[in-house]
Amino acid sequence: MGAYTRTNIAKSYRAGIELQGNAVITNWMNLAANFTFSENKIKNFTEYLDDYDNGGQQIKFYPKTTISFSPSVIAGGSINFIPVKNAAISLLSKYVGRQYLDNTAQKSRSLSAYYLQDIRLSYLITHKIFKETNVILQLNNVFNKKYEPNGYSFSYIYGGDLTTENFYFPWRVLILWWG
Repeated sequence: MGAYTRTNIAKSYRAGIELQGNAVITNWMNLAANFTFSENKIKNFTEYLDDYDNGGQQIKFYPKTTISFSPSVIAGGSINFIPVKNAAISLLSKYVGRQYLDNTAQKSRSLSAYYLQDIRLSYLITHKIFKETNVILQLNNVFNKKYEPNGYSFSYIYGGDLTTENFYFPWRVLILWWG
């Protein structure tokens, strides 16, 4: 027994496209959007499952799987309002497609896709000493949507059955930044 050795996958690839656009609607409003579409694959993956009934490990082969934590679609957008000089109110949105917690690409070991909205208030202060200082107050996940942006999975054989345990890390954040 000992710690697992993590290694790189021998044959894998990532291919995709990223798109970005901006539009100035008026002198007090602008829009921005970005999209990423990708395919993130492992050509041959071997899973090693601890077998607590018989000792040792069982081996399972997967001919083509999706790389863990690699969603095939990510999108973001913002509507930015400039009510007065140096101030901005931004409504931000983000979509992240399904992510797998391990390299088996099984839905039971994945994070569901999610869509979130944030709000950001910012103000740029100009001063002789600091030149510019930006003060930002941002509330992420304004509508308090339940989602998991991260986690991990552990599978093993016990009592003759495959057991998979998923652990998630949900969050909601309020950020105050000065700099």
